[in-house]
Amino acid sequence: MNCHEAMDALEMYIAGELSESESLDVAAHLATCDGCAAEYERLRTLIGGMRDIAESFVPVERFAAPEPVREVRRAGWGWRAATAAAALVAVASVSALTVPALARQLPVPIASEIERLEYENAALQDEVDELTVRLETVGGEEVPIVDTTPGDLPAEVNTAVQTLAMEFVRAQYAGDLEALAAMGTDRLKADIEAHPEDYLRAQGAEIVFAQMTEAAQTEDGTYLVFVRLSDSEEWADSQYQEDFEIVKEGDRYLVDFMGMDA
Repeated sequence: MNCHEAMDALEMYIAGELSESESLDVAAHLATCDGCAAEYERLRTLIGGMRDIAESFVPVERFAAPEPVREVRRAGWGWRAATAAAALVAVASVSALTVPALARQLPVPIASEIERLEYENAALQDEVDELTVRLETVGGEEVPIVDTTPGDLPAEVNTAVQTLAMEFVRAQYAGDLEALAAMGTDRLKADIEAHPEDYLRAQGAEIVFAQMTEAAQTEDGTYLVFVRLSDSEEWADSQYQEDFEIVKEGDRYLVDFMGMDA
């Protein structure tokens, strides 16, 4: 195997996508070629670093929604999220580009793409380093809060939005559709009436509020808050996330949308 062939095979070699004989050929070449070995170490470190950042945000075990629950979605949620969820999407996107099959489809030379990913990786690491988590009492319970937008909202507004999200989750686990409707806008009430199964959780299960973000506000005045949860029944060995859009009507905060994510 020559240097050109080895370089072409490095990504697949790192990802474990080569056959046993091909892997042995690459390993033998790397053992005798300092230049290719140095490039191998650079690629391996880059890809490993990106995966580490992505995994720092993702639960070890992903949950699979049981039937007949359908995922509740509304167009526009992802791009409006100006808090941690936006960072999650960005990290996932960069991580996807490390997959060799996808990288080979890119219309730019792989070397240029790697340089761009290195730059984005460093920028994302800076964002991760700036995030802090602290314990706060919300709705009478201590919850780890991800400090995504410190000081952006008055404390009383942030507390009201977070507390509403927590009370909504508790009503889900209590099976109280009336309480859920009372906490929602007309749009949410209509969706609860049409699809009550999407809002009910395992009744009587012990809930763990694993994490919650600071509330953030979009340009149209909608408040966003993200809550990571697990319980003693369906999600005992994993976590899932509920994404809330909350609006203020008069002097009341109301849930306008709730979506579930892994």
